[in-house]
Amino acid sequence: MAAARKLVARGGLAGKILLFLFFISLFAEFFVPYGYNDVRFDLSYAPAVVPRITGSGIVVPVLEQVDPVSRSYRYVPGKISRVHFFCSGDRYRLLGVFLSDRHLICADAPGRISFLGSDALGRDLFSRLMIGMRLSFLLSFFGVAISFMVGVTAGLVSGYRGGWVDSVIMRTGEVFMAIPSLYLLMGFRALFPPGIPSGEAALVITGALALVGWASLARVIRGVTMSLVKEDYIMAAKSSGARPAEIFTKHLLPNMSPYLVVAVTLSVPGFIVGEAGLSFLGLGIAPPHPSLGNMLADAQSLTVIRTAPWLLMSGLLVVVLVLLFNRLGDHIRESE
Repeated sequence: MAAARKLVARGGLAGKILLFLFFISLFAEFFVPYGYNDVRFDLSYAPAVVPRITGSGIVVPVLEQVDPVSRSYRYVPGKISRVHFFCSGDRYRLLGVFLSDRHLICADAPGRISFLGSDALGRDLFSRLMIGMRLSFLLSFFGVAISFMVGVTAGLVSGYRGGWVDSVIMRTGEVFMAIPSLYLLMGFRALFPPGIPSGEAALVITGALALVGWASLARVIRGVTMSLVKEDYIMAAKSSGARPAEIFTKHLLPNMSPYLVVAVTLSVPGFIVGEAGLSFLGLGIAPPHPSLGNMLADAQSLTVIRTAPWLLMSGLLVVVLVLLFNRLGDHIRESE
């Protein structure tokens, strides 16, 4: 936790925003008003309905559909619903463990809070975006962790041992780097049957992203290792009989830590885009579970974009996350 706080402090405003978004998405079921699969066919492509402050308190107007073909709506005259905080609503499992029905905000029926509108099935887009963003965060973090463990280990061993070990590791990495990452991701995903459950699909995507990302990091770590092993303190450690694992953990990795921190933050955007791209193509997380990619796929039609442009918010959120992580990496690099 201390390391995380230090990283956020060094990350400036971008780090604080990312920490806030991660916290909101981690406990998304509490912060959002509805479940991600709460279907309302009578509110298909409904616009946003935001709470208002009136003399009688905080309320929302009641929305009704006028024409399902043109997807037009109107507020019912004189009809409002009261908004409540820390109230009972859809049941969920917080962090997948704790059963609860508490939500930060909700409205009395027939009113409905919808900060960003709804999708084709009348599901609240804001609720789905928050849960989809959590998936992007978690998959990216786990993918980066696996990729870095493999890449750093391969780079350290390759640069330290040299010889045929170096040749085998580097030639293997070059094979992965020679294949365009999108095709490699699609090929790896194609090894598994379509329609697998979302949990298994998440594991497959994490493995695919880690498979793509380790090689370039291994090459850089190899170069840094080859330059450091010539330093006097490494030579002294070898002469004193220190084992390679001890040299790695006590001497090499601490001297690489500034680069590794920056590399981690700059690698996360690629994983976010990779997951969103696979889901957009129908090879990742399958509906009804939300991900930023499969939600963006719902907005492919020009007709949908004209009548419900808010469905593009998932794509905008991907762009915002990528920019924030890039800014975080740049800020940390400048502060070194």
